[in-house]
Amino acid sequence: MEIFAKEFWLPKRGSSDAEYEDFFSSAKDKSRFAVADGASEASFSREWAKQLVRAFTAKRLSVPIALDELKPLQTKWEKFVHRHPLPWYAEEKVNSGAFAAFVGLEFLEEDSEAGTQKLWRATAAGDSCLVQVREDEIIQAFPLADSVSFGNRPNLLSSAPGSNGNSSELVMQCRGSWGCEDAFFLMTDALACWFFKERELGNKPWILLKDLDTQDSVPFEKFVADLRADGRMKNDDVTLLRIDIIP
Repeated sequence: MEIFAKEFWLPKRGSSDAEYEDFFSSAKDKSRFAVADGASEASFSREWAKQLVRAFTAKRLSVPIALDELKPLQTKWEKFVHRHPLPWYAEEKVNSGAFAAFVGLEFLEEDSEAGTQKLWRATAAGDSCLVQVREDEIIQAFPLADSVSFGNRPNLLSSAPGSNGNSSELVMQCRGSWGCEDAFFLMTDALACWFFKERELGNKPWILLKDLDTQDSVPFEKFVADLRADGRMKNDDVTLLRIDIIP
């Protein structure tokens, strides 16, 4: 079996690629994957999202993430934002920190008396989501599993240590097994919310996502643009990391 990953991303309608504030990362050995959604209301959220996903896929963050592990990233973020002098109003906003939703996935193989077990584990904060599909059915959705769970104030990881609060309330974890022809979808909130709404209507949105980048599918940009135009997806940065287990 082989793990194959493909990323898709798009900024908000009316925004440039440089204004895209999500980020994604895949480990070179295909053992770890992550996406993060930088909060638009904060400053330098793209940089914070980038640091989180890259640290996770470099195995500098655990599963689940321990808040103490964020300290080197928080220091690095502080240095980045202060590499140039900031006007006073920007400085005040920076002092509040950057925020990001995050979900990270790790694939493992463990030996046991029954043989080699193929396992996965995941960690998340906020409303970026992981969905696992097997034999045309959702077998796991994490950390959210329905459209009504998406709100305006998700718990987010912060670059300001004092804003992260209690790790047991902020950071979640999940685990399962994986096998041939499973599909995993790591999604930021706009796409994840659409996904669950479609499932609640009795549709199979994973089929559309699995067809992306194939000969018969529409381009990702048109796929998202049509959903936004129809009011079926909110106008936000969109990120999908699709992971397929192939024979």
